[in-house]
Amino acid sequence: MYSVILRNSIKLDNLKMEINLSESIDSIAYTADIKMVVPEEMSKNLLLKEGDPIEIVKNKDPGKGTVFKGVIWHKNTTMKHTKIASLICKERTIYIEKSEDEYLFKEGTTATQRAKQMCSDWGIPIGNFADTKIPLAKTPPRVGTIYGMMLEDLRETAQKGGSLFKYRMQNKLDLIEIGSNEVVHDISNILETINQTGTLEGAVTKVKVLGKQEDDKKSPVIGIYSKDTDKLGTLQRVIQDEKIQDPGTAKAKAEAMFSKGEGSIQVSGIDIPEIRAGDKVKLNGFYVYVTNVVHKLGEPGRMELVLESLDQIRGKYYANS
Repeated sequence: MYSVILRNSIKLDNLKMEINLSESIDSIAYTADIKMVVPEEMSKNLLLKEGDPIEIVKNKDPGKGTVFKGVIWHKNTTMKHTKIASLICKERTIYIEKSEDEYLFKEGTTATQRAKQMCSDWGIPIGNFADTKIPLAKTPPRVGTIYGMMLEDLRETAQKGGSLFKYRMQNKLDLIEIGSNEVVHDISNILETINQTGTLEGAVTKVKVLGKQEDDKKSPVIGIYSKDTDKLGTLQRVIQDEKIQDPGTAKAKAEAMFSKGEGSIQVSGIDIPEIRAGDKVKLNGFYVYVTNVVHKLGEPGRMELVLESLDQIRGKYYANS
C-alpha cells in the first residue's frame, strides 16, 4: 500500500484515495494526481495549500519507498458530508519548466555543458549526466524557460546526428540517453489490451535545406534529400536554418526530419512501477520505447503506456525546433 506524507510530517495512510503518476518523454516533472476522501472530523485540521511539500511512499518497500516527491501545484476541494480533495502535484523540476531566464552560449559547447551551467546558476542538484558529445552552434541571446532552452539543445543534438536524450528527476536531475535503462522489462505477458494506430499525417519523405538568406536574394539551397518517396509519395518540408552551413550537417538535419507518419502502440496491464518515460521495453519480441506512462497505484496497480520506435520519437519530438 501507499501513504501520502504532507508537509514532511503528516502521514495520510488511512484515507480512501486514488493515486495516478504520469510522465511524458518531453517533460521533466513527474505528475501525481491524488483524489482523497477526508472524513468530517479531519477536514478542519487537514489544510491543503498550494506549494505544500508532498511525498508518496510505498510502505512495503524499505529503502526504495519514495515513489514521488514534490509540491501541491493545484487543488480542488468539495464539501458535503465528507471532504473530497483532488490534488495535482508536481516534482520540483516544474519550476524550471515554468521559470524564464536569458542565456548566450558560445559555439562548440554541448547540451551537457550548457545544462550544467544552467543547473549551477539555478541551484539544481545534478545526478548522472550523460555526455551528449555533439558540439552545438553559437546561440544568439535567447530568453525562454530554463527547460525550454535545455530541450532545444537536445533537439539540436539529435538533428546533428546525435543520440536522443531526456531529463529525468530522481533525487537529483539526471540526463539520460533514451533506452539506456539497464533492466529492460518484457511486458508481453502482463498486458490486457494492445491498440496500435498509424497514419501518414506528419510524414516527411523529402527535405530541402536552405542556408542563410542574404538581403533580398533567394536563400541558397544547401541540399535536397529524399527517403521512401517510392513507397509513400513526395511529402516535402523546407528547412531554413542559419546554423546549417555544410552538406553534412544538412543531411543530418534531413535524416532527423524523415518520417513515415505518426503511429504508436497503446497498452494497459499490470503495473511495473519503475517503468519511466524514455525507457526501452520488450513487446512480443520487439524493442519499443515509452513516450507516455500512467501508473495507477494500488495492490495490484495498473499501468497505461504509449510506445513508439526511436525513429518515430526522433521525428515527433526532436525534429522540430
